[in-house]
Amino acid sequence: MKTLVKHSSQLALCMALAFGTFACSQLSFVKTPLPTPVVITASATDTSQLAPLALIDVMQFREIKGRSLSKNQQWLIYTAEPDYGDSTGYVQHLLSEKSYAVANADRGLLNQNGHFALFRQQAPLLAREQAKDDKAAREALAHDAVLLNTQTGVQTLFSQIDKFAFSGDGQFAFLLSRKKDSKDKTQLLQVLDLHTLSLTELGQVTDFVVAPEGDLLAFVSVVSSEPSVKASSAKAKDTRAKSSSTQDNNTPANGTIEKAADQQQVTLYAAGSKNSRVFNAASAGEIQHLVFSEDGQQLLFLAGDKAEKNRETAQQLWYWSVQHATANPLVINQDGWILSAGEAPRFSADGQRIFLGLRPEPVVPTTALAAPQSEDALFDTERLLTDRKLQVWHGQDDRINSQQKAEYQASLKRTAPAVFWLAEQRLVVLSTDIEDRLYRSEHSEAALISNGRPHFKQLTWQGRLHDIWHVNLKTGQRQQVFAANPSFERAHLSPSGRFVLYQQQGKLWLFDSSNGQRQQLAADVKVSWVDETHDRPEPASSYGIAGWLADESAVLVYDRFAIWRIALDGTSQNLTPDSRSATLQLRMVQTDPKALALDPQAPLLLRGFNEENKSTGFYQLDLADNRFSTLLSGEKRYDVVDVLSELAEATPHYLFTEQSFRQFPDLWLANSDFSQRSQLTEINPQQVQFIWGDSHLIDWYTADGSRLQGVVITPDGYDATKRYPVLVYYYEQFSDRLYNFNQMKVNHRPNFPFYLGQDYVVFLPDIRFREGAPGPSATESLLPGIDRLIELGIADPKAIGLHGHSWSGYQTAFVVTETDRFAAAVAGAPVSNMTSAYSGIRWQTGLARQFQYETGQSRIGPSMFENLAPYIENSPVFFANRINTPLVIQFGDKDGAVPWEQGIELYLAMRRLNKDVVMLHYEGEDHHLAHFANKLDYSIKMLEFFNHYLKGEPAPAWWQQGQPYQPNN
Repeated sequence: MKTLVKHSSQLALCMALAFGTFACSQLSFVKTPLPTPVVITASATDTSQLAPLALIDVMQFREIKGRSLSKNQQWLIYTAEPDYGDSTGYVQHLLSEKSYAVANADRGLLNQNGHFALFRQQAPLLAREQAKDDKAAREALAHDAVLLNTQTGVQTLFSQIDKFAFSGDGQFAFLLSRKKDSKDKTQLLQVLDLHTLSLTELGQVTDFVVAPEGDLLAFVSVVSSEPSVKASSAKAKDTRAKSSSTQDNNTPANGTIEKAADQQQVTLYAAGSKNSRVFNAASAGEIQHLVFSEDGQQLLFLAGDKAEKNRETAQQLWYWSVQHATANPLVINQDGWILSAGEAPRFSADGQRIFLGLRPEPVVPTTALAAPQSEDALFDTERLLTDRKLQVWHGQDDRINSQQKAEYQASLKRTAPAVFWLAEQRLVVLSTDIEDRLYRSEHSEAALISNGRPHFKQLTWQGRLHDIWHVNLKTGQRQQVFAANPSFERAHLSPSGRFVLYQQQGKLWLFDSSNGQRQQLAADVKVSWVDETHDRPEPASSYGIAGWLADESAVLVYDRFAIWRIALDGTSQNLTPDSRSATLQLRMVQTDPKALALDPQAPLLLRGFNEENKSTGFYQLDLADNRFSTLLSGEKRYDVVDVLSELAEATPHYLFTEQSFRQFPDLWLANSDFSQRSQLTEINPQQVQFIWGDSHLIDWYTADGSRLQGVVITPDGYDATKRYPVLVYYYEQFSDRLYNFNQMKVNHRPNFPFYLGQDYVVFLPDIRFREGAPGPSATESLLPGIDRLIELGIADPKAIGLHGHSWSGYQTAFVVTETDRFAAAVAGAPVSNMTSAYSGIRWQTGLARQFQYETGQSRIGPSMFENLAPYIENSPVFFANRINTPLVIQFGDKDGAVPWEQGIELYLAMRRLNKDVVMLHYEGEDHHLAHFANKLDYSIKMLEFFNHYLKGEPAPAWWQQGQPYQPNN
């Protein structure tokens, strides 16, 4: 039997024990509990008038994209975007049935009161496809803007518009025309009066920005400089005289005309009065990062010489406010540093502070050596070496060379944060390290800074770590809050900026910036503040916090299920004491994203997720008296997507979605207690024409007594007396997706409703991992789940297929070395050899892969040098001789996450062993297929492959005989 191998799979050991290979003392037996009884009955859906989905049907299902509200929250705008096809823009009034559609439209905007909407309108996809190989035809395609008057329904087309925006007061629109030639540096900007539809040209611009409030607009234009005369060089060679008839009459006899570099200027324009004023006229080679304050009363921009390649120039910060007639430069001086364009300046919400980025003064670049003028110069080694192409990988580099390369352009924009106080005209430097990352917030006294520099080297094997610093915004004083915490652990600043709450090594800590002291909070509370189900060899992540109370008396902290009030005086209170027994995970819905703290007298809106049955709901917790009430719950997935505080005077309303496997997450409107709900959208009415299915939750136990869950999806027309071919798709924890609508796309994943229409059952099992044994863990989790499907009478035991991608692609490749239970398997982008992948590179980020094995998803633990055995034991390639399952491997040769050579290793091993294998190599593709033709091809091939082995259909030609190499354009 092929399961008699030296893997640590407990399942394999049990099977081997039956043949006398291992002694009983090597195993610990666990009495396996019985799974939860479940009956999956026959489907009541009549399928006689329903059609199975074809891939072209999948392509045309739409998703809601680009959703936003008018400022008065009366109107909703969104795009219904298909996987492949033409989008439609929609505008809908929330308090009536009034709605409009705009064909071939996306990127919609609403003006302040929702009376007008603007959409981009492209040429239809058919026209774009017809023109894709013809540059002239592409440039001639329509690329327009459509203005919709929501009061009348009238649509007005504006041709060849590249970008648009509404004025802050909603009375005007600004339209930026497309470039007539791709080499053009400017574009025509026009202002449109929304009530008269009259257009006014503002001129050719390089950039513009609109004030959030009022009617102001700022734009950048180019001012051509007067040409200058450059004297002729005394060394200039003139070998023949020119007649007066051929000499340029505009060129002086003793020199040449040299065109000066163009300069840029900023114009502030008031659309209502049509008044304008020019700032910084003809004084800068490049103006960028224009930004208004939130009230539209102040403006910032950066001006400087045009940056050279890979070398920036110092910027000057210019500032204007309504109290000033013109813009003025602000004094931003710091010895050894320049103001950088790498970080766009920004106002605080109250308009009192400007946040900036500084960089060290650039080093003057070395002048390139001239061409050799003599024999000696020809053989000058210094000159020759200037043409070398060398990268040095030093063992003590903070970042390995590939990471430096991947981050090079970003590194040129890294800045040290600073803040400029407008009232005092004072710069406060917050950092002298460009690796510092300032957490954005609206705290006026303090801020938090993250820095990972001390831990860069161990990132290679330990993952990202960082230190957090508390910095006083008025003085620049810094205090370290914590060191060497995983980068996913944040810190939480109190409203006044005095206190910082954080989690480290499973404990809650409070840092007090007034004295630099730390104290542990809730030390006597017997719950875990970090993930109880964590199974990776790295610190578990914290559950997080709901927020600080406004009076700073306490902070609300999450455990796995409950919300706790953790007081600074040392006391603690569970505000939702019944949530753990109910397996109900409660989390606050953020109803005011700008708030720095929670009102201790106000009720909280909560979202609940039941870990046991996967239902969700909305709940209310009143902080004043700890009353807990259910607003809406059920066997659906509910999510709040917008809080409408302006829609009604007394109480907020909510935009939310509800979904299930059968129900698309359309948008709904609810009142404050969810007692009144109305559906707003229905963007896929065609779904009723197709065979769909129902999702069911089952559980099972592994050999060591661990309980797992999984989702079984049965097709419409399901016959409970019949056994079905089963497609297994998995990753880690998929049972939580019981009530998720399957994303209707053609991609690297099998589309579940598509397979249901082909008379398959789909199974989404959970996987539980043991440290040091990720491969065997997959086998131990999967096979009892398959047994459960067979026991329930669902699965045909001879027709079960396994499909995984990336991490589950690896698991698939490993599982088929341990069992023959699967009739066919597909492994997308799998690691096959951990010993070679361990020191491979994730080329997209440039990071080494070692951390993934020692602390991350691969869950090995020790380095390969501390313990080589698990790297071999968990590598499918070393046990390829035990694979009897037909296997398809899929890879893109530009995979930035998993080196595609991993697929080649497994392919070559199976080829050498004469196993049934095909590798689908998609050229130019990354970790997930992007080119639509490739996604479609892969989807077709997967169905053909599974239909052959699970349903007995003829083998496709590509599987039977392959395909010779052919060059692809």
